[in-house]
Amino acid sequence: MDNTALFKLSYGLYVAGVKTPGGFGGCILDAVAQVSVGEQPIIAVGSMKNNYTNERIKAEKEFTLSVLAGDVDPFVVANFGFQSARTVDKWANVPHTMKDGLPILDGAVAYLRLRLSEPKELATHTLFLCEVADAWNGENTSRPLIYGDYQRGMRDATIAAFKKYKDAQ
Repeated sequence: MDNTALFKLSYGLYVAGVKTPGGFGGCILDAVAQVSVGEQPIIAVGSMKNNYTNERIKAEKEFTLSVLAGDVDPFVVANFGFQSARTVDKWANVPHTMKDGLPILDGAVAYLRLRLSEPKELATHTLFLCEVADAWNGENTSRPLIYGDYQRGMRDATIAAFKKYKDAQ
């Protein structure tokens, strides 16, 4: 099977923000879909099982999603995607704001505050069905970052940004 065919599915990249015992954590998520509309919209979120943010979402039952802009600094993706919130305060590395007690990334195109309704354990991921508790648009009016665009044009820049960050430590 050619797994790169899956890169052509159209979905975005998001930063999750969640409370931890020592502050806040987060990660990059790329499996997010609105699955219900109406008075109480439902969002499905896939998160890797071994991810600390996954563990914290289960414990806290509430988290934010920042919808990344197409012009996001590649370091943001590297910061939230290439290291663990178990050992790094990722939010200290990026401009962010607190909204309803949870972090959101400055410069995102939109934000969601989600409440966990139901987790479902899959082979490698947990599927979280979440109610949208709040949603608002960001000031960035560029289009959202799509996963395929990341794979085609930003992946190498993200790796380079992370290497530069690590070399400076």
